[in-house]
Amino acid sequence: MSNVMLRPATDMDWEFVASVTETCIRKYAELTWGNWVPESREDFLSASHQIIEYDGDEIGCIALVEEPTAWVLKTFYILPTYQNRGIGAALMRQFIDRANVSGKPIQLRLLRVNPARRFYERHGFVISHSTDERHFMSRVFFDQ
Repeated sequence: MSNVMLRPATDMDWEFVASVTETCIRKYAELTWGNWVPESREDFLSASHQIIEYDGDEIGCIALVEEPTAWVLKTFYILPTYQNRGIGAALMRQFIDRANVSGKPIQLRLLRVNPARRFYERHGFVISHSTDERHFMSRVFFDQ
C-alpha cells in the first residue's frame, strides 16, 4: 500500500502511542486482570517504535525488535477505524519478508482474550505455548 508509511517514533510520540495502546488493548486487559494499568512515559522506548501513517494521518504504532535469534513483535496496534482495510496485512507481509531475509522467526505474545490471534494465524503464526493470560506465538515458516 503506497499510502501507508512507517516513520521512526520520537519521545514526542509518547502520548499518541499511549492513546493508541489504550484504545486497542484496554478492554482486553480489563477482561484479563479486571483493571487497566497504562505504561508510564519512563517505560516508552522511542527507538524501538515506529508510527504507522495512512494518507498522512497517524493511525497506529509498531515495535518490531531484532534480537539475536528472532524478531520480536512487541507492539502492533492500529486504531479501530483503520482496521480491516488491509493495512495490517500489508505491514505484516513486510515484516515477514524482513524476517525471511534474516532467516529469523517472528515471535509475539498477546492476551488470550484478544481476537487478534486470528489475524496472526492467517499470517502463519502458531501458538508455541500459553499461560492462563497469554498466548505466545511464532512464525517460523520461511516463504521462498
